[in-house]
Amino acid sequence: MSGKREDGIQEPGLLKKAFGRWLGLFLVLVAALVFYLVVVNLDIIFNGIFYVLGILKPVIYGCVIAYILNPLMKIFQRWVTAIYIKKGKELTEKRKGVINGLAIVFALITGILVIVVLFLMIIPQIISSALVLVDTLPGQVDTYYKEIVDKIENNRFLADTMQEAVLQGTKFLDEKMTTEVIPWLQTKLLPNLNTYAKQFASGVAAFINVLYNLFIGIIVAIYLLKSKRIFAAQSKKIMYGIFKKNHADTIINYLRVSDNMFSGFISGKIVDSAIIGVICFAVMGVMRLPYAMLVSVIVGVTNIIPVFGPYIGAIPSALLILLVDPKQALYFLILIIILQQLDGNVIGPAILGESTGLSAFWVLFSILLFGGFWGIAGMLVGCPLFAVIYRIVKDFVSIRLRGKNLSDVTTEYMDLKCIEVSEDNTEYIRYTDEEINSKKKKDKKQPGKASLLLDKVKKKNKNDKNDKLD
Repeated sequence: MSGKREDGIQEPGLLKKAFGRWLGLFLVLVAALVFYLVVVNLDIIFNGIFYVLGILKPVIYGCVIAYILNPLMKIFQRWVTAIYIKKGKELTEKRKGVINGLAIVFALITGILVIVVLFLMIIPQIISSALVLVDTLPGQVDTYYKEIVDKIENNRFLADTMQEAVLQGTKFLDEKMTTEVIPWLQTKLLPNLNTYAKQFASGVAAFINVLYNLFIGIIVAIYLLKSKRIFAAQSKKIMYGIFKKNHADTIINYLRVSDNMFSGFISGKIVDSAIIGVICFAVMGVMRLPYAMLVSVIVGVTNIIPVFGPYIGAIPSALLILLVDPKQALYFLILIIILQQLDGNVIGPAILGESTGLSAFWVLFSILLFGGFWGIAGMLVGCPLFAVIYRIVKDFVSIRLRGKNLSDVTTEYMDLKCIEVSEDNTEYIRYTDEEINSKKKKDKKQPGKASLLLDKVKKKNKNDKNDKLD
């Protein structure tokens, strides 16, 4: 019992046991200390993370650009491969590399051309719209002013009300000017002009920095697209090296599912939004609505954001048309409503299909949740990201249910009251409210016979109690 042999030497098993006990206590203390230090220094840790992310911005931009261009690259890769096969040339490793390089170049040129064409369509429209507004706005304001004055002069009550409102408004503006605006100009604006100039300069520098990061990101994207197979193989190698085989298989499977959901949703949304933009431009041209090109581009680009995108694009576009003609603004709003119904019921389902598998409620929930976290970017990626989380939870629950010999079909749990084990413990019996009520009615008609459900519950409780006593 002492753990020593006759010669006085401690047995190695007891030494190992004692050492293991103290080692476990030591590791618990170290973990608690590390957790405390992490909680206390959260600000420093997050600042460090954001600092590293700021340094790696070109790489992040490159990953995003590569992911967006990857579907285009695959399309061009198939086309160039088909050309080689038609010519009867053997696809050697060298030719595969050439095909890969050509596909990257074509995808990159296509992406740049799309952006350049969009800018060429938008910028002239913005300039011409601004010039038209400068020319027409004073006349429109004068016309509206005359109409309002005529209506006020013809209505004595309205004239008195407007006169009183103008007097109150003038008094309010005078008080604001003397108590807030003039002191603000004297104490804050004029002394801080130098600071505002520095902030403007820093804003310009930040914009130039974004352009620089985008340029470097394009170079990074080229390397990523060129070596994507090697990176994928290295990632799988790391997974199988760190985790057990079945865990690694699960992680790789869900990464593949995530890629399919994100790529399918983003590419489908881009095609869907392009179709909506073209239809909007064609219909606006037929109806002779103003700013057709500019408004169609805005509607098409904002339509990429699910649910809220159409409204984000429609509101400023309607206000822009409203300055030209209120009736045409109303026609445009009716057009947008019809377009969104067409998109939601015909075009969207035909292109996207079941790319996410989410109901309308969960789509709205995901957009609100991730939009609150990350703004516009969260609205863009929120739907496919939540779809991946939803899929993981759904698969986990299904595995747990099947392990208990229960169905994973949702409709079978509607109106469910309870689940009981069969007498031979081979299956579960589900009872709904209607079944339980019908059993109660039968028991009332046959008072001498106990309910089958109550018998099973009592028998199960008794067996559980006996098992605990044993």
